[in-house]
Amino acid sequence: MLPHKGTPTFDIFQAFLVSFSILCLAIGFLIWRRRRAKALVASINMKEGLSLDDTQFLGYPRPLFVVFDHARHKLAQCQSATGDYQVRDFSWVTGWRCEWVQVERRFAGGVEARIVNASGMSVPAFEIRREFIDYALVLEVADASHPVLRFPMNRTEAEKWCARCKVFFNY
Repeated sequence: MLPHKGTPTFDIFQAFLVSFSILCLAIGFLIWRRRRAKALVASINMKEGLSLDDTQFLGYPRPLFVVFDHARHKLAQCQSATGDYQVRDFSWVTGWRCEWVQVERRFAGGVEARIVNASGMSVPAFEIRREFIDYALVLEVADASHPVLRFPMNRTEAEKWCARCKVFFNY
C-alpha cells in the first residue's frame, strides 16, 4: 500500500499571500489615518480661520499630534481619534529640547593582536560602546496638568523638529 500523498495544509504561497494581505491592510490603515488627520486640520482651518500646515504633524502617526500656523503664531493640539482640538498661542510653549537615552554596552571583540607584558600573547579585546537610543522631542508647555509633551521619534526627525521649533518659537 502506497502512502497517501495529500496537499500540504499551509505552503509557501499561502504564507506569502497572508503576509502580503497584512502588509496591504497596514498600509491602507496608515493612509486612512493620514487622510483623517488632514481632514481634521482642514476643518480647524475653516472653523478658526487659521492656516495650519497640514504637511508637518508633530507626533503623527499617534492619535495626539500638533500642527503649527507660523504666520499667526498659533498651534493646534489635535486628537484624531475623537476629532477634538485646542488652539493655542506660541507663548503656551515655554521650552523645547531633544532628549535621548545613553546606553553603554560592553562588547567582547575577537582576538586582537594586543601584546600583554611583551609575551606576545593575544587576548580578547573588550570595549565599551556608547549608543544613543529613544530619541524624543519634548515640549514644555504652560499647562499645570500636563506640563511636558513628549513625542518619540528617530534621531534625524528629532533634530529636524528641534530646528523647526527654533524657527517657530524664536520669532
